[in-house]
Amino acid sequence: MVLFDVALAVALILLVALLFSPLGLGGGILFVPILHYLLGWPLEDSIVTSLGLVWMVSMGSRLAHHQQGKESISAAKTAIVLYIPAAIFGVLIGLYLLENVTDMFIKVAASILMVVVLTNTVQRMWQEKVHAGEPPQKIPPGGLKPVRYRMGCWVGGLSAGLLGIGGGAIMVMLGRTYGGMGAHTAAGTSYSVESWGVPVAIIAHLLMGGGIDAILQHVPLVWAVIVPLLVLFIAWSGATWSMQRIPARMISALFIVVIASGLLRYLFDIFTELML
Repeated sequence: MVLFDVALAVALILLVALLFSPLGLGGGILFVPILHYLLGWPLEDSIVTSLGLVWMVSMGSRLAHHQQGKESISAAKTAIVLYIPAAIFGVLIGLYLLENVTDMFIKVAASILMVVVLTNTVQRMWQEKVHAGEPPQKIPPGGLKPVRYRMGCWVGGLSAGLLGIGGGAIMVMLGRTYGGMGAHTAAGTSYSVESWGVPVAIIAHLLMGGGIDAILQHVPLVWAVIVPLLVLFIAWSGATWSMQRIPARMISALFIVVIASGLLRYLFDIFTELML
């Protein structure tokens, strides 16, 4: 492994942690491609390591959002009950596909998820623009559409275990669209769910997959400690700063750009493999 590639990967990981910290995303949408494509790690090891980094982003960002009161505890509790078993189920499906079929299914699933999230987010932003200046709707207890919110929580957990992305893209979309939350509150709630659910997905991967030894084949132990701690600190710092200075609409726009970037990378890889 070229030292330059390793240094570039670490720099990108820290940059992703900084940019994602106000968005409610753990960064797995880009962590997996960085580890898999730039460093050439197997997809399984990339997914497990990505989840570890997602957990650090979630913990740091959740602390910042909690300090500002930007989270819905009741919505997070509802989500966690569904998210955790779905994450375990997602791990089982992902390991089966990687061992018996092909990783193409996982890449296609990630692409479909990103398309759904992008479409929903753009539609919501357009509706907010059209209805700007109108009195806000009164949101009933439990969220705007609690049934769809609960269904989406299952999908979010499934994507965490299957794709190694934490499910933050789904959780933020749910909070904004079906939970009646503002951008910062949806992000804080997403991080609250991920901070509890992602460790379960990591443990499931380590117990049922290759274990920690497979990951340490790719990264020195000191890196395995230092880089996550840096990610934790940068996520906390970035979230704290952004909530005080960045408008909610700008956060939504950055959310779209980031998701679109991850989608384009997966689509490029899918197209390349189909052409071979």
